[in-house]
Amino acid sequence: MKRRSKIFGYGSLLIAGIGLLPINQADAQQRDRVSDLIKQDGWQLVQANCTECHTAQIIVQNSGSREVWKSRIVWMQQTQGLGQLSIDIENGILDYLASNYGQKSSSRRLGLAEHLLPANPYTDTN
Repeated sequence: MKRRSKIFGYGSLLIAGIGLLPINQADAQQRDRVSDLIKQDGWQLVQANCTECHTAQIIVQNSGSREVWKSRIVWMQQTQGLGQLSIDIENGILDYLASNYGQKSSSRRLGLAEHLLPANPYTDTN
């Protein structure tokens, strides 16, 4: 019975591991390693002002137009205790969010056509 060298065995694991976890270096370089925010103009404003109250993950998982992000800021100011932001800071945050976490198109499928729906047992058939 032949024995494999430890180097060969570890090398195989390493190669297999690399194959399983492809790394996109460009994407990794464009995101902050701590917050995962996209590193574009304004990301530091968002990190400094928004992550005082919640994690950046909330931002990364959401999307919206400039108006949607503005309405979220207003809601946080009215209900969550967010203070008034200067015009420059608010505009910088809104520009960043709209550019990097803008409105996505709907990923939900359209509803089924009525003729494909099952019969409703609660409708009055009399």
